[in-house]
Amino acid sequence: MKTYKLLLVSLGVLYFTSCEKELDRDLTDVSVSVATNENVRYEGNILTVKKGTPVEFLLHGDPDYVSFFSGELGHQYIYRDRKEYSAEDVETCELKFGVWTATGNANSCTNQLDILYLADEQEPGSENSTVFPGMSKTNFEADSVLVEKTTAWKTFIPRTKLPTSVLGSAANALNYSESVKKFIGKKLTLAIAFNKDGKKSSDFPPYSSGDPIPQSTFNFVGMRVETTWKNGRVTTAYASSFGFTPLNMKNKTVFKDQAEINMPKDREYGSVTTGVSGMWNLSSIANGSFAVTGAAIGSDWKYTWLVSDYLNLLECPSPDSGVKVKDVSQELNSYTYTYNQVGTYTATFLMNNSNYAHAASKTCDLIINVTE
Repeated sequence: MKTYKLLLVSLGVLYFTSCEKELDRDLTDVSVSVATNENVRYEGNILTVKKGTPVEFLLHGDPDYVSFFSGELGHQYIYRDRKEYSAEDVETCELKFGVWTATGNANSCTNQLDILYLADEQEPGSENSTVFPGMSKTNFEADSVLVEKTTAWKTFIPRTKLPTSVLGSAANALNYSESVKKFIGKKLTLAIAFNKDGKKSSDFPPYSSGDPIPQSTFNFVGMRVETTWKNGRVTTAYASSFGFTPLNMKNKTVFKDQAEINMPKDREYGSVTTGVSGMWNLSSIANGSFAVTGAAIGSDWKYTWLVSDYLNLLECPSPDSGVKVKDVSQELNSYTYTYNQVGTYTATFLMNNSNYAHAASKTCDLIINVTE
């Protein structure tokens, strides 16, 4: 009996030791090579491949997880954690959007919209900074004074270039493309003011029917910053990343022409998802589209602002990514990928072993020259 117990203990120790060894295994024996042929061959340490030829990467060892970064734009391992680009890498940087109007007539469109900006355009170290300090978003009175009275906004798009008639649909929108490259690193703030002059329908002659003029609705389409980089990559950051916040100047009055159910709980800084006059509808801002609805015939014309946070013109919308080749549930000895563009790429395989007791990581790089 004692011999039997001793044998069980010995087997248990042996099993435990074996498991510990398995948990602690490293990636020393893990590597990647390539199956060569007449269109895939080594020239020194560089793999030369004809465009459009499948490359078969051979995986040696048994890593738990494998990811592949092709080295093409958007899939470079060195940029997997990138949050910002470098200013030196910028070729062009433009703010693009369209604007179209609905309802009213030329009087209710003209000079009803202002698109403004503020940025630190002074020389570095200058005491005369023109940076917008930003709204508190908790003190409406202070924010109102800051935005409409004490900030020396500059014109981004002149009023004369904005709609002066009812355009009727997005298909007829006026489109704008303005370079903002000079504002990189300058804490650029955008502001849009609706009826900043406080005009009323009674300021204009009525329609021939004798009715007052309704206030126009302004619709913004596809607002984004589009950046072209010197490596040829183009990135897009839509208005949803601008941090736009409404400043609802009429928030303290009850909108008698609006159903309470449609009003935002936050009358000072809130937005809506339906057409409430004088309120910003930001429900489609993810694709850069938003609107401010004008007042109906017989209702008071509305006045409101929309103010951004600082625009980070070097922000990386998404870091470079790889593709999953293998996980712990798979057995895989090779992976095939095809390069369709001529160029030189650094292909990277990221290998990982990971469990509750141990983690190990290793990269295997191959320089690939793709030719015609």
